[in-house]
Amino acid sequence: MATGRTLGVVTNEDCDLHYWYQGSGPLITFIPGGNGCGRQFFSLMGALSDRYTCVTFDRRQMSASKAKVNKRINPMQQVRDVLAIVKALGFEKSIFFGSSLGGLLAFMLAIYYPQKVEHLIAHEAPTYTLLRDADIIVDKVLSCLDVRDEQGVPAAAQAFHDNLLVGYDDDGVPPASPMPPDDAVNHWTNEIGIFSFPVPDLRRIVENGTSVGLMTGLRSRDVWYARATYEQEKILGCLRMDVPGHHQGFECEMQTFLPSFLQMLELLEQRKHGRS
Repeated sequence: MATGRTLGVVTNEDCDLHYWYQGSGPLITFIPGGNGCGRQFFSLMGALSDRYTCVTFDRRQMSASKAKVNKRINPMQQVRDVLAIVKALGFEKSIFFGSSLGGLLAFMLAIYYPQKVEHLIAHEAPTYTLLRDADIIVDKVLSCLDVRDEQGVPAAAQAFHDNLLVGYDDDGVPPASPMPPDDAVNHWTNEIGIFSFPVPDLRRIVENGTSVGLMTGLRSRDVWYARATYEQEKILGCLRMDVPGHHQGFECEMQTFLPSFLQMLELLEQRKHGRS
Protein backbone atom coordinates (compact mmCIF):
# COMPACT_ATOMS: atom_id res chain seq x y z
CA MET A 1 0.00 0.00 0.00
CA ALA A 2 1.37 3.40 -0.97
CA THR A 3 2.28 5.64 1.93
CA GLY A 4 2.65 8.92 0.08
CA ARG A 5 6.11 9.39 1.61
CA THR A 6 9.13 10.16 -0.53
CA LEU A 7 12.67 9.29 0.52
CA GLY A 8 15.38 11.89 0.07
CA VAL A 9 19.08 11.94 0.88
CA VAL A 10 21.20 15.01 1.47
CA THR A 11 24.89 14.93 2.34
CA ASN A 12 25.93 17.31 5.08
CA GLU A 13 29.34 17.38 6.73
CA ASP A 14 30.32 13.86 5.60
CA CYS A 15 27.03 12.18 6.50
CA ASP A 16 24.27 11.05 4.14
CA LEU A 17 21.12 12.14 5.94
CA HIS A 18 18.04 10.12 5.02
CA TYR A 19 14.74 11.99 5.25
CA TRP A 20 11.11 11.31 4.35
CA TYR A 21 8.56 13.90 3.29
CA GLN A 22 4.94 14.06 2.17
CA GLY A 23 2.06 16.48 1.72
CA SER A 24 1.85 20.09 0.59
CA GLY A 25 1.64 23.46 2.28
CA PRO A 26 3.80 25.03 5.01
CA LEU A 27 6.67 22.86 6.19
CA ILE A 28 6.68 21.02 9.52
CA THR A 29 10.01 19.41 10.42
CA PHE A 30 9.83 16.61 12.99
CA ILE A 31 13.11 16.24 14.92
CA PRO A 32 13.70 12.83 16.53
CA GLY A 33 14.82 12.51 20.11
CA GLY A 34 17.29 10.09 21.64
CA ASN A 35 16.02 7.11 19.70
CA GLY A 36 17.16 8.92 16.58
CA CYS A 37 14.78 7.52 13.97
CA GLY A 38 12.14 9.35 11.96
CA ARG A 39 9.66 6.50 11.57
CA GLN A 40 8.03 7.35 14.91
CA PHE A 41 6.47 10.42 13.19
CA PHE A 42 5.14 8.66 10.08
CA SER A 43 1.56 8.28 11.33
CA LEU A 44 1.38 11.88 12.51
CA MET A 45 2.84 13.09 9.21
CA GLY A 46 0.23 11.13 7.29
CA ALA A 47 -2.57 12.71 9.31
CA LEU A 48 -1.20 16.22 8.65
CA SER A 49 -0.18 15.85 5.01
CA ASP A 50 -3.48 17.20 3.66
CA ARG A 51 -2.55 20.66 4.90
CA TYR A 52 1.22 20.65 5.58
CA THR A 53 4.40 19.47 3.96
CA CYS A 54 5.82 17.14 6.61
CA VAL A 55 9.39 15.91 6.86
CA THR A 56 11.33 13.81 9.31
CA PHE A 57 14.70 12.11 9.20
CA ASP A 58 17.08 9.71 10.88
CA ARG A 59 19.55 11.74 12.89
CA ARG A 60 23.25 11.53 12.11
CA GLN A 61 24.73 8.11 13.06
CA MET A 62 21.24 6.68 13.57
CA SER A 63 19.34 4.06 11.50
CA ALA A 64 19.62 4.93 7.78
CA SER A 65 21.79 8.04 8.31
CA LYS A 66 25.00 6.14 8.87
CA ALA A 67 28.27 8.00 9.29
CA LYS A 68 31.62 6.67 8.11
CA VAL A 69 32.88 6.82 11.69
CA ASN A 70 30.65 7.36 14.72
CA LYS A 71 31.80 10.26 16.88
CA ARG A 72 30.62 12.05 20.00
CA ILE A 73 27.56 14.11 19.20
CA ASN A 74 28.04 17.74 18.25
CA PRO A 75 24.71 19.46 18.98
CA MET A 76 25.37 22.38 16.63
CA GLN A 77 26.26 19.97 13.84
CA GLN A 78 22.92 18.24 14.40
CA VAL A 79 21.21 21.63 14.11
CA ARG A 80 23.01 22.21 10.81
CA ASP A 81 21.80 18.78 9.67
CA VAL A 82 18.19 19.86 10.26
CA LEU A 83 18.72 23.05 8.27
CA ALA A 84 20.34 21.10 5.42
CA ILE A 85 17.15 19.04 5.09
CA VAL A 86 14.93 22.13 5.15
CA LYS A 87 17.08 23.68 2.42
CA ALA A 88 17.03 20.47 0.34
CA LEU A 89 13.23 20.67 0.30
CA GLY A 90 13.39 24.25 -0.99
CA PHE A 91 12.00 26.02 2.07
CA GLU A 92 13.36 29.10 3.79
CA LYS A 93 11.49 28.53 7.08
CA SER A 94 9.79 25.70 8.92
CA ILE A 95 7.57 24.87 11.84
CA PHE A 96 9.74 22.65 14.04
CA PHE A 97 8.46 19.94 16.35
CA GLY A 98 11.06 18.32 18.58
CA SER A 99 10.51 15.84 21.37
CA SER A 100 12.97 15.06 24.16
CA LEU A 101 16.50 15.51 22.76
CA GLY A 102 14.82 16.75 19.59
CA GLY A 103 13.24 19.50 21.68
CA LEU A 104 16.67 20.60 22.84
CA LEU A 105 17.80 20.78 19.21
CA ALA A 106 14.69 22.82 18.40
CA PHE A 107 15.55 25.25 21.19
CA MET A 108 19.04 25.62 19.73
CA LEU A 109 17.56 26.30 16.29
CA ALA A 110 15.49 29.10 17.79
CA ILE A 111 18.52 30.55 19.56
CA TYR A 112 21.01 30.53 16.69
CA TYR A 113 18.78 30.54 13.58
CA PRO A 114 15.59 32.39 14.56
CA GLN A 115 15.02 33.49 10.97
CA LYS A 116 14.44 29.84 10.04
CA VAL A 117 11.70 29.24 12.62
CA GLU A 118 8.04 29.88 11.85
CA HIS A 119 6.91 28.20 15.08
CA LEU A 120 8.72 25.94 17.52
CA ILE A 121 6.95 23.21 19.49
CA ALA A 122 9.05 21.49 22.15
CA HIS A 123 7.56 18.31 23.60
CA GLU A 124 9.11 17.44 26.97
CA ALA A 125 12.61 18.72 26.24
CA PRO A 126 14.62 17.41 29.23
CA THR A 127 16.15 20.60 30.63
CA TYR A 128 16.21 18.99 34.05
CA THR A 129 19.07 21.06 35.42
CA LEU A 130 16.43 23.80 35.79
CA LEU A 131 14.70 21.71 38.46
CA ARG A 132 15.23 22.12 42.19
CA ASP A 133 15.88 18.38 42.51
CA ALA A 134 18.29 18.28 39.57
CA ASP A 135 20.92 16.62 41.77
CA ILE A 136 18.67 13.58 42.18
CA ILE A 137 18.08 13.31 38.43
CA VAL A 138 21.80 13.67 37.72
CA ASP A 139 22.50 10.82 40.12
CA LYS A 140 19.96 8.62 38.34
CA VAL A 141 21.36 9.39 34.89
CA LEU A 142 24.92 8.78 36.01
CA SER A 143 23.91 5.52 37.64
CA CYS A 144 22.58 4.38 34.24
CA LEU A 145 25.95 5.24 32.71
CA ASP A 146 27.59 3.11 35.40
CA VAL A 147 25.28 0.25 34.43
CA ARG A 148 26.30 0.73 30.81
CA ASP A 149 29.98 0.47 31.70
CA GLU A 150 29.50 -2.55 33.95
CA GLN A 151 26.72 -4.51 32.25
CA GLY A 152 26.34 -3.14 28.72
CA VAL A 153 23.90 -1.02 26.75
CA PRO A 154 20.77 -3.23 27.01
CA ALA A 155 21.01 -3.24 30.81
CA ALA A 156 21.55 0.54 30.86
CA ALA A 157 18.53 1.12 28.63
CA GLN A 158 16.42 -1.06 30.92
CA ALA A 159 17.63 0.82 33.99
CA PHE A 160 16.74 4.13 32.32
CA HIS A 161 13.26 2.81 31.49
CA ASP A 162 12.70 1.53 35.02
CA ASN A 163 14.04 4.55 36.91
CA LEU A 164 13.55 7.57 34.67
CA LEU A 165 10.52 7.03 32.41
CA VAL A 166 6.81 7.19 33.31
CA GLY A 167 3.66 6.18 31.45
CA TYR A 168 5.05 3.62 29.04
CA ASP A 169 3.65 0.74 31.09
CA ASP A 170 0.15 2.20 31.57
CA ASP A 171 -2.64 -0.22 30.76
CA GLY A 172 -3.72 -0.18 27.13
CA VAL A 173 -0.86 1.97 25.81
CA PRO A 174 0.64 0.55 22.61
CA PRO A 175 4.42 0.02 22.65
CA ALA A 176 6.78 2.53 21.10
CA SER A 177 8.90 1.55 18.12
CA PRO A 178 11.87 -0.52 19.30
CA MET A 179 15.27 1.10 19.10
CA PRO A 180 17.65 -0.85 16.81
CA PRO A 181 20.64 -2.26 18.73
CA ASP A 182 23.21 -0.26 16.73
CA ASP A 183 21.31 2.95 17.41
CA ALA A 184 21.15 2.16 21.11
CA VAL A 185 24.90 1.64 21.23
CA ASN A 186 25.54 4.94 19.46
CA HIS A 187 23.14 6.82 21.74
CA TRP A 188 24.59 5.39 24.94
CA THR A 189 28.18 5.75 23.72
CA ASN A 190 28.16 9.09 21.93
CA GLU A 191 25.08 11.08 22.92
CA ILE A 192 23.49 10.72 26.32
CA GLY A 193 26.42 11.98 28.35
CA ILE A 194 26.63 15.19 26.31
CA PHE A 195 22.91 15.97 26.14
CA SER A 196 22.22 15.16 29.78
CA PHE A 197 23.51 18.36 31.32
CA PRO A 198 23.76 21.58 29.24
CA VAL A 199 20.64 23.77 29.01
CA PRO A 200 20.29 26.10 26.01
CA ASP A 201 20.02 29.77 26.96
CA LEU A 202 16.25 30.07 26.69
CA ARG A 203 16.44 33.80 27.36
CA ARG A 204 17.85 34.22 23.84
CA ILE A 205 14.64 32.76 22.41
CA VAL A 206 12.67 35.45 24.22
CA GLU A 207 15.02 38.12 22.90
CA ASN A 208 14.58 36.77 19.37
CA GLY A 209 10.79 36.95 19.67
CA THR A 210 10.37 33.42 18.35
CA SER A 211 6.93 31.81 18.38
CA VAL A 212 7.17 28.92 20.88
CA GLY A 213 4.80 26.35 22.33
CA LEU A 214 5.51 23.71 24.96
CA MET A 215 3.84 20.33 25.39
CA THR A 216 3.59 18.20 28.54
CA GLY A 217 2.35 14.63 28.25
CA LEU A 218 -0.50 13.78 30.64
CA ARG A 219 0.80 10.25 31.13
CA SER A 220 4.19 11.67 32.13
CA ARG A 221 2.55 12.96 35.32
CA ASP A 222 5.22 14.61 37.51
CA VAL A 223 8.29 12.93 36.06
CA TRP A 224 11.39 15.09 35.61
CA TYR A 225 11.10 15.87 31.88
CA ALA A 226 7.44 16.84 32.34
CA ARG A 227 8.22 19.16 35.25
CA ALA A 228 11.00 20.72 33.16
CA THR A 229 8.37 22.14 30.80
CA TYR A 230 6.93 24.26 33.62
CA GLU A 231 10.37 25.79 34.24
CA GLN A 232 10.73 26.46 30.51
CA GLU A 233 7.34 28.17 30.56
CA LYS A 234 8.47 30.50 33.35
CA ILE A 235 11.49 31.62 31.34
CA LEU A 236 9.88 31.77 27.91
CA GLY A 237 6.51 33.18 28.97
CA CYS A 238 4.96 31.15 26.19
CA LEU A 239 2.02 28.86 25.58
CA ARG A 240 2.17 25.47 27.31
CA MET A 241 -0.36 22.68 26.86
CA ASP A 242 -1.05 19.37 28.57
CA VAL A 243 -1.43 16.82 25.77
CA PRO A 244 -2.41 13.13 25.62
CA GLY A 245 0.19 10.43 25.97
CA HIS A 246 3.60 9.85 27.48
CA HIS A 247 7.06 10.88 26.23
CA GLN A 248 6.26 9.33 22.84
CA GLY A 249 2.53 9.94 22.89
CA PHE A 250 2.70 11.49 19.41
CA GLU A 251 3.53 7.98 18.15
CA CYS A 252 1.83 5.57 20.55
CA GLU A 253 -1.45 7.47 20.89
CA MET A 254 -1.34 9.55 17.73
CA GLN A 255 -5.11 9.80 17.19
CA THR A 256 -5.70 11.39 20.59
CA PHE A 257 -2.54 13.49 20.31
CA LEU A 258 -3.42 14.95 16.89
CA PRO A 259 -6.21 17.35 17.99
CA SER A 260 -3.91 18.90 20.60
CA PHE A 261 -1.18 19.32 18.03
CA LEU A 262 -3.55 21.10 15.64
CA GLN A 263 -4.87 23.27 18.46
CA MET A 264 -1.33 24.27 19.39
CA LEU A 265 -0.58 25.29 15.81
CA GLU A 266 -3.79 27.33 15.65
CA LEU A 267 -3.06 29.12 18.92
CA LEU A 268 0.51 29.90 17.88
CA GLU A 269 -0.77 31.39 14.63
CA GLN A 270 -3.29 33.52 16.52
CA ARG A 271 -0.65 34.78 18.95
CA LYS A 272 1.79 35.54 16.16
CA HIS A 273 -0.78 37.71 14.43
CA GLY A 274 -1.97 39.37 17.62
CA ARG A 275 -5.26 37.51 17.97
CA SER A 276 -6.32 36.05 21.31
